[in-house]
Amino acid sequence: MKSIKTYVATAIAVSAIVAIVPVVNAQETTAATSATAPSRSSIRAANRELAKRVQTALYKQKGLETTDLHAIARSGKITLVGMVPDQAQIDLAGKVAESVPGVTSVKNNLTVEEEGH
Repeated sequence: MKSIKTYVATAIAVSAIVAIVPVVNAQETTAATSATAPSRSSIRAANRELAKRVQTALYKQKGLETTDLHAIARSGKITLVGMVPDQAQIDLAGKVAESVPGVTSVKNNLTVEEEGH
């Protein structure tokens, strides 16, 4: 009789532990996720830093007209905007932007400057 009571008590204890552990782990995971999630200000700062690195690489590129050429960053994705003298400049700017560490993709919205502008 004593062994049956011990068996039942053990089964209840194990069941309680099995039921509680996933809840505790879920709470720890949620807390860890929210603690490691970057803040909006840190995301904006990272975007500004990446855009600055791309813009610097564009400025340093010999033969590239950068007077009206701007880089916008959002989570590793770069968008190039502005006007350049010809299609070769558009292609070159895209290649330079792609080569910057941290850039995951480039959307090249550069346009060829019209005559007389």
